[in-house]
Amino acid sequence: MQTLNTFASDYDEIDFYVVSFNEDAATVSDYIAEHNYQGMIPAQPVGNMLADLEVTRQSSFMSLNAHGRILHRQTMGNAGEWPAYLDRLVTDPLAVPSQQEGQQQKEQRQMDMQLPS
Repeated sequence: MQTLNTFASDYDEIDFYVVSFNEDAATVSDYIAEHNYQGMIPAQPVGNMLADLEVTRQSSFMSLNAHGRILHRQTMGNAGEWPAYLDRLVTDPLAVPSQQEGQQQKEQRQMDMQLPS
């Protein structure tokens, strides 16, 4: 969240939801307030949300377009890449991932789901 906070305020037209499956939304809200993170909304996972979104790691970041389609998914890596995806959503709220991006995300989720031998 710390890195996200560095650029979230530049995107007033985008909602940033922080969902935790370890803490309830009130605890997350307190954490956000304590660290003075701007533009972040605490939320509770509902029903099968985590399974439906194929969350495979505790720290998963996603950008969803206006129809709820995932534009970008990241479980690790460089948070500095996010402004490019957020800029795409500002320009086109219905943006979708390129075929290559979609394939890379799928491969990463498959690797994330493999259990150690």
